[in-house]
Amino acid sequence: MTNIVNDHEQRGKTRYTVRVAIFRGPDEKRLLQDYSINMSIGGLYIETSDLLPVDTILHVEFKLPGKEYPVACRAKVAWTNGPDSPKKAALPTGMGIQFLTLTIEDMHTIRDFLTHYDCVPTW
Repeated sequence: MTNIVNDHEQRGKTRYTVRVAIFRGPDEKRLLQDYSINMSIGGLYIETSDLLPVDTILHVEFKLPGKEYPVACRAKVAWTNGPDSPKKAALPTGMGIQFLTLTIEDMHTIRDFLTHYDCVPTW
């Protein structure tokens, strides 16, 4: 049985600088490709000019280096960083994405990657 980690358990996790291809869309069949800027076990930041409204639910998937299978889950747009009025000027235009249905296995995959693959924590 696969356990699902709820969004409350994922908040407040350390973010790491990670640049990987992120595929996102309304479902698994209609995906756009962007790139991550940072990642934690609770979510990631995607660099994109195609901003979606906050609370938009989407499918995200990505393959971490050295891992055989991609991580895939439902997620939501937690916040946006627009070009005209950025909330975080140090980040490029993009969106903060919160994982909603991350399995325990995928959470461990992300955690192991972030802590063992020379990823740099960001604050």
